[in-house]
Amino acid sequence: METEIAAWQLDMFGGELPVIVRSPLKPDPLPDPQFWSEAVREKMVDALVSLARDSRRGDNMPESLVDCCALISERIRNCKKIDLEDYRATLGWVMEFWDGALPYRYVCEISGYPADTLQDIIMENPLLRRDMEEVRRSCFGSLL
Repeated sequence: METEIAAWQLDMFGGELPVIVRSPLKPDPLPDPQFWSEAVREKMVDALVSLARDSRRGDNMPESLVDCCALISERIRNCKKIDLEDYRATLGWVMEFWDGALPYRYVCEISGYPADTLQDIIMENPLLRRDMEEVRRSCFGSLL
């Protein structure tokens, strides 16, 4: 094993000068996706789809949609500890400004939930609609 000296530590009491060695970084378990084999790629897609459809509580509601509903509910109740980045990303995903790993409409379709439900809630609630418009402006700009 080859060590790389990262620093020297000063010993004021006369002992040997200890060497502080940097521990080697652990390699990434999966390389860049462009280097994945076709078999690994298929397994990752299967895992992603099952994760999108999976439910921790045993009901049929996918966790991805439960998480969206929880964030929207916290915003409506004006919770102080809401994670704004997650909330904005959720609004953009639900309103289909971007797709994420799996598109919102696809997750709804494979789970049997109407995609328009959460979108209608966002459009009908003034607070959520204002937030959604802010996300849209910050991502896509405005001609005005």
